[in-house]
Amino acid sequence: MNKMVDRYFNLMDKERNIYELAELYPQNRREVSTYIDLLQDPKTGIPLKIENDKIIGNKTYTIEDNVPNFTDNDSNSEEWKRLNKQFLNYHKSLSVYTFINSAPVNNYLSLRSEIGLMKDVKVLDVGGGTGQTFCSFFQFPETIEYYLVDPNLRLLHDQFIRFYPKLSYLKMGHILANAESLPIKNNSFDVVLNISAIDHLNDYKKFISEAYRVLKPSGTFFVTSHLDIPASKEDATKTSSKLFSFSFWERVARFLYYKKYAVGTDDHTLHLENEKPVKEAILNSGFTIKKEEVFKRHFYFVATK
Repeated sequence: MNKMVDRYFNLMDKERNIYELAELYPQNRREVSTYIDLLQDPKTGIPLKIENDKIIGNKTYTIEDNVPNFTDNDSNSEEWKRLNKQFLNYHKSLSVYTFINSAPVNNYLSLRSEIGLMKDVKVLDVGGGTGQTFCSFFQFPETIEYYLVDPNLRLLHDQFIRFYPKLSYLKMGHILANAESLPIKNNSFDVVLNISAIDHLNDYKKFISEAYRVLKPSGTFFVTSHLDIPASKEDATKTSSKLFSFSFWERVARFLYYKKYAVGTDDHTLHLENEKPVKEAILNSGFTIKKEEVFKRHFYFVATK
């Protein structure tokens, strides 16, 4: 705990500009040995064991800093690899602007869906990036057994550390793996999440089938993303800016910042004009949809196995 306290002490006199590359911190990760019984070989489904700091299954998988690596880049298309590389540029330069403006959507989803109010559940967050959802989405994270799955090793930005202190000391499982081939045993989790990630996957239909497989009977699947539709006239008016206003110069600063760090404007593998393709895939995988909503330029589904 002293190490975590020192982290905040060192941040005290560190002024942070809106457009400044994030300082990155490793998650407080669970020892892989504490959850090896949840894992299986993603290729064959056989049980795994740990020997000499490596995971042994159909092949040998590495563990570094309590992060087991099951990724198989050969299974991803070249287009996915290109877009993923572009997306990582965005991740490294994530700005406070993005963080602040995405917070209302995140909070709305947490409370409206009631998923964020859950307690005492085992959660698998697929495509969870940094794992900040653990404390930014769940209202009672200290009751959650949380596991992050992502194909990229993405660390916590300092803005998450500043706003969500529990991220500094609550432990999460951090697993490198592809969403389409989860190294997880059948019927293992109470909840599977996919928040703003389904449009970055190589094969979203295969992922949804995997989510069904790893959920316990009556388990909950929550998926949400944005829609590629224009903003309403009301929203567009609110965000418009007059020349030489503060808002105008902020937009100029943002443009230059993104330009400098090669942040792409479109790094999605899936472009959704409506929620119907995702809904169809959820139903085809055997789920029952309990709650759904399309709001502004977003949607979500709560489904059960």
